[in-house]
Amino acid sequence: MHRRWLLALTALALMPAVVSLAQEARTDAGLLICGPATSDEADDAGDAATMPQLRRMLCTFRPTNGGPEETYVGAYESVGEDSRPSGGHAMIWIVKMTPTTRSSAGLLQQAYAADRGAPPRHLPPLIGETDSSIVLLPMADTQEQSSKDERPIAGTIIVSIALKLASSPA
Repeated sequence: MHRRWLLALTALALMPAVVSLAQEARTDAGLLICGPATSDEADDAGDAATMPQLRRMLCTFRPTNGGPEETYVGAYESVGEDSRPSGGHAMIWIVKMTPTTRSSAGLLQQAYAADRGAPPRHLPPLIGETDSSIVLLPMADTQEQSSKDERPIAGTIIVSIALKLASSPA
């Protein structure tokens, strides 16, 4: 009986290390910088941008490996105090992916949804719905973590986005 408890406690103690290793397996692939799109720019976003609860956006993906920049159009859904960021604000995500994910033109083209398992007081990462090896980590949350601020998050939380490749030099 004691042996079972010891094994269970050991497994629980090692669990954060296993989770940490899984998170460490993702590497930085670049930055996704988005802002509100004009109606002409977002027309290329397709059906996702026509849904009334979604806001249109225009994004640039800047790979860390020096590869060519890509332009994406899409839409996002947000919740919170200010669910419509003003025209002067940018939304920035650190693009993370597993080392085995193959880079290609249109790599980020898919829908993403907020990780429901995100810790409280942190902006949730957005996980690819088609290719879950690609994760968008909000840049604002990495800044909040470094400040060791324990305040609850206020303002807008992006809960989903859909991206469509608009242009790529590749």
